[in-house]
Amino acid sequence: MKAIIVTFCALLLIAGAFAQQSQPADTAHATHQNHPTDETDGTPGVITGYVRDIACLVQNPKAGAATTPVAKDCLKECVRGGSPLVILSEDGLLYVPISSETPDKSVHSQLLPYAGKYVKASGKLFERGGLHSISIEKIEPITRPANSKIPTS
Repeated sequence: MKAIIVTFCALLLIAGAFAQQSQPADTAHATHQNHPTDETDGTPGVITGYVRDIACLVQNPKAGAATTPVAKDCLKECVRGGSPLVILSEDGLLYVPISSETPDKSVHSQLLPYAGKYVKASGKLFERGGLHSISIEKIEPITRPANSKIPTS
């Protein structure tokens, strides 16, 4: 029950961030081709990072480092329970995957094969009220970059 309440609260926070009317922040953390004239279009870009669930990150202090055995076990259990998946970028930002459609449709099944893996994802990047999201056009697994900043312990 506690997990459901925390997940619900996290989703409310995400929805609240989208409701804010703020300007996009500097997004030097990702590769951008140009800045669109209409901010609802997003900005084309590429991110690399680790696909993980959001619940372990916020609820389990022992699962903070992405790739420890504790974190991987927590990830498996939370994914089985339906926890939302996010991409933890190399610079420590969490990207919430969204669909390219409005109203939004779940992209959980699209990300499921990549849970617990490093990926390179390209698509439209959005930032509103401190929330980062990506509408994924292409995603592929990659090996952990040698200079990865994502903690392993």
